[in-house]
Amino acid sequence: MSTRAALARISALIKAKRREKGIGLRVAGDESHVSASTLSRLERGAATSLPDSDTLTKLAQWLNLSLGSLLSDKQETAGMEPTLSTPEVVEVHLRADRELSPETARALAQMFKTLYQHCLETQESKGK
Repeated sequence: MSTRAALARISALIKAKRREKGIGLRVAGDESHVSASTLSRLERGAATSLPDSDTLTKLAQWLNLSLGSLLSDKQETAGMEPTLSTPEVVEVHLRADRELSPETARALAQMFKTLYQHCLETQESKGK
């Protein structure tokens, strides 16, 4: 897995874990023993390189993943990994695409998320 793809995956996993638990960056930092600023940088996709091995190990433990699984394309055991939403999965793939600049990947991910949310809302209003 490329560094860019690994960072995109880590970003999505942190975001999904925080969403599942309903916690902010400070609480996530306390739980994971990784600073809130580092988590923020990783989650926003602002990191340009992988964190050091100590930080990766702490993240893997907090995410209930092995270090190898955290840095791998393959999913570990089903149910052990935070579930990513469809927009988050799309964002991971866009960020990992070497043909796209980080800014373009972010813009496309935001556009997809907005469109996806609009479709869900339209579908809900038709069902009611």
